[in-house]
Amino acid sequence: MTTRTDLARLGRDAARIATLAGAMPAATAVTLAHRLPLLAGAGQASVLANAAEVWRMTLEKPLAFWQAWLASAGLPLQLCRLWAGGAGRPDLALRLAGAQFAALRAGLTPIHARVTGNARRLSRRRRSAPGRRRR
Repeated sequence: MTTRTDLARLGRDAARIATLAGAMPAATAVTLAHRLPLLAGAGQASVLANAAEVWRMTLEKPLAFWQAWLASAGLPLQLCRLWAGGAGRPDLALRLAGAQFAALRAGLTPIHARVTGNARRLSRRRRSAPGRRRR
């Protein structure tokens, strides 16, 4: 039987997913604001001076993709188990939705962590850059 706590749990899951998805565009904008000048005005000397950041930019995307893919890879098996064991149960739709929300959250979490981590790291580096006056 469907209970209010099941619905409340789905609502909390949806709110967490919305929070993750909502934070990523702002963090992406911060990251782009730091990285585009690195690449736009970059001659070979500038890129070589920032080689660590260029390598990080190159390697982080496939890594985040694979982390997200592996985190949500169990969804088909989980959905099959729920579907097979829930035939005729009125709460099947809630259980399926809960499994899908969990997989979506698990898939977004590594990407969100990478994007927001980059924004924090690059903002911290910009603030403490040499030659900048502190107030």
